[in-house]
Amino acid sequence: MIRVRINVRGIVQGVGFRPFIHRLVREYHFSGWVRNTSFGAELELEGEKNRLTQFAEAIKSVHPALAVVESVEVSELSGLNHYNGFKIAESKGSAVMQTLVSPDVAVCQDCLDEMRDPGDRRYGYPFINCTNCGPRFTLIKSVPYDRAATSMAAFPMCSDCTKEFHDIENRRYHAQPDCCAVCGPKAFFFDSNGEELPGDAIEHARAYLKAGKIVAVKGLGGIHLACGAADAGAARLLRSRKRRDEKPFAVMCRDISCAEKLCTVTREEERILASHRRPIVLLRKKERGSYEHVSESNEIGVMLPYTPLHYLLMGDDIDALIMTSANLSDTPIMYQNDEALEKLSGIADGFLLHDRQIQTRCDDSLVRVYHGGEYFLRRSRGYVPLPVTVPGVKSRILACGAEQKASFCLSKDGYVFPSQHIGDLKNMETLENYESQIRHFAQLFDIDAQAVACDLHPD
Repeated sequence: MIRVRINVRGIVQGVGFRPFIHRLVREYHFSGWVRNTSFGAELELEGEKNRLTQFAEAIKSVHPALAVVESVEVSELSGLNHYNGFKIAESKGSAVMQTLVSPDVAVCQDCLDEMRDPGDRRYGYPFINCTNCGPRFTLIKSVPYDRAATSMAAFPMCSDCTKEFHDIENRRYHAQPDCCAVCGPKAFFFDSNGEELPGDAIEHARAYLKAGKIVAVKGLGGIHLACGAADAGAARLLRSRKRRDEKPFAVMCRDISCAEKLCTVTREEERILASHRRPIVLLRKKERGSYEHVSESNEIGVMLPYTPLHYLLMGDDIDALIMTSANLSDTPIMYQNDEALEKLSGIADGFLLHDRQIQTRCDDSLVRVYHGGEYFLRRSRGYVPLPVTVPGVKSRILACGAEQKASFCLSKDGYVFPSQHIGDLKNMETLENYESQIRHFAQLFDIDAQAVACDLHPD
């Protein structure tokens, strides 16, 4: 028998990694503990030496699908503590932070099945999630990743959710955003005067959309303006109110078959559309000249629903919705309820909002498939804040990017962390958001830049 300390680095927080470790430990009959730290995940185990070596290899090969294991460091400790069983210990922070953070993840099929099951206690609940899906980056305030460090701190778990949270056999074992209709966030619907309508908020929104109206819809990283994609009149009204004369709109399709009514979809495009990242994918229209109220080009940006709320909103009878960022000319996407009700009252006829706070605004990602590969036109939700590994870059550098369609990146210890899309910096509000995001990334990943790379053009 020996005692070892194992440090695992990578994306190991918010992806069901500690529950995975707990289950794996039971298979190997070890004792000890696991906890989140500012570096990743830390384990202390006691067991047979040869089995511990096999265990360390298993961490690399059979970890959860959403986890990214960068390294597993094992060090032998002196003496035994004679642990009684195994537990998930309280997280430990430190002044130095080196863990990676998971992007937001589209709702999984298991959660969708539960949401659609009249016998399930989360039937019809628009914020259902588990260890395999749901918001991550957009609700995290700081690391280590625990409920208290997220927007979900405002929603104490009820007894049923608490029971699931502590049940090792449950899919929501130690799922930090776990919630239900009893204890979790709630959706609300407001008319254009800011008056809340009683009753089912999502049904109100569906009725508005079917009547050709424009609805502001709060999602993961911000608020969209939505209307029926086949409704040319509603689209023209949206263009007029938003003063967006020519730019194409993105479309959210209920499923792949609905997308195929509008566009041709290759196998690779379908794979990316349906992936857990759920970006907007540029697709070629089936018929030239069709849907010109959406896009005058031969392509349409299409995405699939990525939150439970989106699925409930579309139901089984709305095939496609225009979904465009809720912002005024060149300003960042709106993400706060009060701001949307105030500034969008002349654009939206109704507002489908909720009370889960968005910590970090994040636009939809936009990609194109070219020669079988995925090419970014906008790297944002679903991908950020995943780093790019660049082994030769050891310095801590802030690269500021361009003035238009701005984003930035920070580097540290062989990682480069590109930010989400931020926008055009000639707008003061966008510039303030840009500076705020630099501070957030610097705090989240503990990067105090030693150098700044920027364009010295005086403009």
